[in-house]
Amino acid sequence: MKSAVNVSKQMFLHFDTTPDVIELINYRFYIVSNIGQTIAWMAHFIWMILFFSLHVPLMAYIQFASILIYFLAININRRGYHMISMALSLSEIVAHQMIAVYFIGWECGFQYYIPVVAIFPFLIPKGNTFWKWFMFLVCLAGYLLIDFYFRETNPYYSLTTFPASFFKVSNIVLSFGCFAMWALYLTQAVNRSQVIIEEKTKEFTKAEEASKQAEIQLKLELKEKENIIIRKEKEQNEELLLNVLPKEVAMELIENGKSAAKTFQQVTVMFTDFKDFTKISELMNGEQLVKEIDFCFSSFDKIISKYNIEKIKTIGDSYMCVGGLPSVNTTHAVDIVKAAIDIRDFMKSHNKQVVAAGKIPFEIRIGINTGPVVAGIVGIKKFAYDIWGDTVNIASRMESSGEPGKINVSGTTYELVKNNFNCTHRGKIEAKNKGEIDMYFIED
Repeated sequence: MKSAVNVSKQMFLHFDTTPDVIELINYRFYIVSNIGQTIAWMAHFIWMILFFSLHVPLMAYIQFASILIYFLAININRRGYHMISMALSLSEIVAHQMIAVYFIGWECGFQYYIPVVAIFPFLIPKGNTFWKWFMFLVCLAGYLLIDFYFRETNPYYSLTTFPASFFKVSNIVLSFGCFAMWALYLTQAVNRSQVIIEEKTKEFTKAEEASKQAEIQLKLELKEKENIIIRKEKEQNEELLLNVLPKEVAMELIENGKSAAKTFQQVTVMFTDFKDFTKISELMNGEQLVKEIDFCFSSFDKIISKYNIEKIKTIGDSYMCVGGLPSVNTTHAVDIVKAAIDIRDFMKSHNKQVVAAGKIPFEIRIGINTGPVVAGIVGIKKFAYDIWGDTVNIASRMESSGEPGKINVSGTTYELVKNNFNCTHRGKIEAKNKGEIDMYFIED
């Protein structure tokens, strides 16, 4: 018993389950029509047995042919060709009922199925309107033909009263039952298909949300990558800016877009240059000259970095730096002199190697002065941090009035470092455009 129930259930599910090829909008129609076609072939199967038992073989064979047609219609319907499936089913019904009335008579009631199925074409949501009305008219024409031409004719087979009455009652009951069943099952199908539609909609919504989330995630990842690139570029730009400007000035420029010039009441400025640089450079090719200058100035950069001294610029063979800005301190004069001593000693050591290599050495002169300056950024392209004031000019005169291998400082600087270094007073020496100035050599 359970086996038979399971087989019936599997058969029902086979015909009631919606294949993947069916469009969402046609779910309801598919379920109703497929069940109707299934019931139709099962009814024809029963009739086939009855007609064989009544010794009406021709009608039995017609039932068998109808069963094959419904199997074909069901298969076509499952493939999504609903209009073709419906046209095949309706054609079978109209033709079958005409034949049934012709062979066994009007009284058997087979013609009542035609009005039952005439509504089916209109249940196809996306069906062609012309074909819907055409199939409806075929059903109407078939019924009218039966009513006008076959109703009063004598049937080919004369059934006894009981079989004829049985067919009439059963067909009327079955026709009304079909109406009731269509209404009932259509309601169930609507509910079931609505559930399916809602599930599919949820799946689509989830898929859409997942797609949106993936898109958002991708945008976030791209934005993060873009931010990383921007951050790296910003860091590189800041690093480049820090190589050109003092840190405090660079940060002010980054934050405010500008940096105001500032007055510093006391800083110490150092200038260096090489004696007879022009003559010596004429004896060297350009590559050798640049390489030598780069090596010396790079070494100067390392030395002044130890004493927190700010490099200002280089012009040809001249190297300029300052202590006491942009961060104000009280040790700037001592720091500058210490750096000058290291630079002088570096050049002595380096020149020994140059002479040993048979090359001409650069003899350095160093000048230092202390006093007030104005410092700020020059220009809007290729920023340059520079200092101005008479202090700078006198520091330059200290360098030009000095001697190779010597550190020449002004009286103002001497007063700040005399307790830290051994100094020799050179007396008042004439400085170009500055008159006589007290000058001192650092002897350490």
